This record gives sequence, C-alpha cells and structure tokens, in this order.
Amino acid sequence: MTSKAAAEETEPGPAPDRAGPEQTGAEQTGPEQTDAGAAADGQEPVSVRMRQLAEAAGPTTLATALLIYFGYIATRARFAYFGISIDMTGMSNQTLLLLGLEVVYVPATIMCLSALLAIGAHTLLTRQIARHPGDTVNAFLAAVIGLVGTLLIARALIGIFLEGTETSVTINVTPLALAFGPVTVAYAIHLQGRNRGRPLISKRLARNGVVSVLGLALAGLLWFSTTVAWAYGTGRGEDDVRELPHRPEVILDLKEPLQGTPSGIAYTPLPSTAKDPAFAHRYRGFRLLLAAGGRLFLVGSAWTLGRDQTIVVPYDGSTRVQLVPQP
Repeated sequence: MTSKAAAEETEPGPAPDRAGPEQTGAEQTGPEQTDAGAAADGQEPVSVRMRQLAEAAGPTTLATALLIYFGYIATRARFAYFGISIDMTGMSNQTLLLLGLEVVYVPATIMCLSALLAIGAHTLLTRQIARHPGDTVNAFLAAVIGLVGTLLIARALIGIFLEGTETSVTINVTPLALAFGPVTVAYAIHLQGRNRGRPLISKRLARNGVVSVLGLALAGLLWFSTTVAWAYGTGRGEDDVRELPHRPEVILDLKEPLQGTPSGIAYTPLPSTAKDPAFAHRYRGFRLLLAAGGRLFLVGSAWTLGRDQTIVVPYDGSTRVQLVPQP
C-alpha cells in the first residue's frame, strides 16, 4: 500500500488543470486584440469606402485624364489661332488624341518631377517625426506648412472673387493656390496628429475633409490645366506660322473660283485646252494646315493673324492637289 500511495503521489497532475489558465489567458487576449484593431480602425482618416474609391480612381487614372484633357485643350487652342474650331473639322477621336499627345511631354515631365519632390519631402518629414515624436520642432514644421496652406487658400479666394474674369484665359497662380492650399492645410493637420500620437479631428470629420480637399484639388488642377494648355496651344499655333514657308507648297486646281484668297496666293486661269478642262482655276502658294473630315484647311505661306483667313475646300473630285517640297 505504501508503494501504491507513493506511485499515486508521484503521478503528474491532470493536464486540464495546467491548460486551464492558458486557455483563459488566450480568451482574454482575443478581445484586447480586437479592441486594438477597432481603435486602429477608428483612427483611420479614410473609411473603407473611400479607400475603394481611391483604388478605383487612383493618382495614375487622374494624371492620365489630366494629360488627355491638356492635350485636347492645347489642340483646340492651336487651331483656334487660325480661326478653326475643332468641332467643324470632323476630326476623329483617335486623330484628336494623337495630336494631343504631341504636347503632353512637358506637363507629364513637370508632373512626375513634382510627385518626386512631394514624395521626398514627405519621407523626410515622416522620418523626423518618427525619430523625435512629440518634439516642438515637429509641431513648428506642421504649423509652418499649415500657414503656407492658409496663405494659398487666401490667394485663391482673392483670385476668384476680386480679380477679373480674364483670369480664366490667362496663366496665374489662382488655380494652383486653389489646388494645393487645402491639401497643404490637411497635410499639416495630418503631421501634427502623427506628432501627437493621436488624430486632431474625428474620423467622420476627416472623411468629409478628405472629400472636400480632393474636390478642390481636382477643380484647381483642371482650371490650371485649361489655362496652361490654352497658352501652350496658342504657342504651337505661332510656331506653325513660322514654319509655313518651309512646308510643301500646295498647288490647288479647282472647278469653281475661290471668293477671296489670302495674301501671297497667285491665281492662274487654266486654258480650256488643258488635259481636264473642268479644272479652270489654279492657285499657288498655299500651305496645308490640316486635312480632316474630307476637307483641306489651307493658309498662305505669309499668313498673318488678323489679316489673312483660312481657306477650307473639299478634298474630293472637285479638287486637284499638287505638293511641291520647299528647300
């Protein structure tokens, strides 16, 4: 009996007695982790729906749309310099897009360089906050950024309400101030929240603020793109005028005479004994500006804004065209 009792005393305790506390501890840590995750979600400034919207219409999509819009406006301004409306050309969307792509290299380069500068500045600021959280230097930097954003917003309001309506067709800083002023203020609030370790505003207010800031940024960028693209397209039109003497000369034979011709155009009546007597009128000195929609848009080699016009003739059986290269 003694050996049997000793054996019972040396047997290990039941496994459930040791595992019980561990299971209880596991059950207690689960809610803590859930609460922590919920708290983290509560500090998220943008909701899940906003993140889905950002994924659907991300920065790449927005940048591409702005570049296409820039090219379209620049193309309109380029031909409007000669008095031609894109709507009357019958130009296909593919042709219009290809013409617009000729002018997007400069804005695309500027956009990419600006993005790199913004990423670099953001990296430096976040590293500074991570190394010295709660530091007064970080708070000062956030305050300076917020002040800059406030001044930009003030400049945008002055440009919108106090300047004349001609600001819609000239390049000025009002659109940029409208686009980047609210963004700068929102970024300063974000930096100060990270420096303190907790957000400065509630989740709902942050979500509504993000929507408003993005809307103002988009409006400002579209406005700025319009003004810059129109000025850029007008410059392309001026370049076309300087290049006209070096373009191939267009010799135009018509069955009916033109009513008024630009300066520098020579008219020669063709004899009735020619190979095709129906073409009785010849014009020399034209330069081809655009061929679209079954029509030719022609100008003289010495075309001058405000003095000369653009001639539009059908490109069909009633027109005979010869091209003469220029040295």
